[in-house]
Amino acid sequence: MKRTILNQLRIWKQKPDKRPLIIKGARQVGKTYIIREFARTAYQDMVEINFERDLELKRIFEKAHKPKELLEYLQLSYLDKSFDSQTLLFMDEIQACPDALTALKFMAEEFPCDIICSGSLLGVAISRTSSYPMRYVETWEMKPMSFMEFLMAMGISEALLDQLREAVFLKIPLPEVLHEKMNELFKTYLIVGGMPEVVKKYKETKSYIECLRIQRGIVNDYLQDMVKYADGASALKIRECFASIPLQLAKENQKFQYSVVKKGYNARYYDASLKWLADSGLIIKVNRLSHIAKPITAQVELAVFKIFMADCGLFLSQLNDGDIKVVLDDEMGIYQGALYENVVAQMLAQYHKTCYYYEPSQSTEIDFIVEYEGEIIPIEVKAGVHTASISFRNYVKKYQPKQAYRFSKKNIGYDEVHQIHYFPLYTVEFLLEQEKQILQ
Repeated sequence: MKRTILNQLRIWKQKPDKRPLIIKGARQVGKTYIIREFARTAYQDMVEINFERDLELKRIFEKAHKPKELLEYLQLSYLDKSFDSQTLLFMDEIQACPDALTALKFMAEEFPCDIICSGSLLGVAISRTSSYPMRYVETWEMKPMSFMEFLMAMGISEALLDQLREAVFLKIPLPEVLHEKMNELFKTYLIVGGMPEVVKKYKETKSYIECLRIQRGIVNDYLQDMVKYADGASALKIRECFASIPLQLAKENQKFQYSVVKKGYNARYYDASLKWLADSGLIIKVNRLSHIAKPITAQVELAVFKIFMADCGLFLSQLNDGDIKVVLDDEMGIYQGALYENVVAQMLAQYHKTCYYYEPSQSTEIDFIVEYEGEIIPIEVKAGVHTASISFRNYVKKYQPKQAYRFSKKNIGYDEVHQIHYFPLYTVEFLLEQEKQILQ
């Protein structure tokens, strides 16, 4: 399946001064597959080391600290590989060998081949490695498949994607038949999510039941990782926080509350667990803003936040079967609003958008606040075709943002009275793709 990161990898390869590349991200987002595919199409040779499997090589990295020694050992171990500019050294599951992470600084200077590393819990390993060679490597984060990548996997043509891009750019409604079809595809994405194995299974079978089986298997793998890569006491707390996310989002006030995880406990007990989940790429943290003003980072309330899942399909899979059926039947269950907010948070994260929310009073809330083209932009998310809420209109009236976006199932349009642009939910990524960079 086509992933846009492939184009970024090709650009990286052409850099004359490129550094070793580290690709982190949650388990099963497709890191290993895409690196192998990149190597197949861009290099003559690839040397792949898996530090969870190749224990002898792990011991070599633990013992040898000179890059020349490492290179000579690898050359002897892989006599059929050239180890030149047309060779990619791919070190997978590198979190299992901290010495290899540390050695990257010297390998960057001495190795003649290109180097890419990845790992299932690499974000956690990096946060715990004091000798991480930050200035000597380039670090990317790979996320689940975006909605646009999902559309390509479903066979949507580039011509149709261009038609969608043009409609968003010109802010003109799409033909109603196309609009309805895109709403259907977006709902499918909401349920299937962006884990490549799940998308592949849906493409083959069109069965939500088969997708659910795989999704719950992936979640179980995550739970096993928490036991494997965290100490006993921490693992239990991490699992408790993770399991509480659907309950947190089902509340009318979706603010993360430690008492929902376990009654009587607080931030001191669980903060490190949430950091572990964030570092592992499993969650998206959205802080509340105290005021609307620049710089926006100065208005962040660090102690008040929501937690969303990094993949909407995995979020849905954690609900009980009755609640999932309500979503499949398109009825307004208690999770409907949370699911749509989760998928928007996921799409914003795909484009490296730090998003916030704003709660000027206990009865009013702006779903998301982001910086877009250098401006503070409010976003409202609706699961249906309803008009903008009074609180959103009041926000626009008070702060007069350059743009205000409402995403729902309604076609593209503009409310001139309240100065609000409304777009279908399926166009979020197209808007983000078209953002003008304020720094050139």
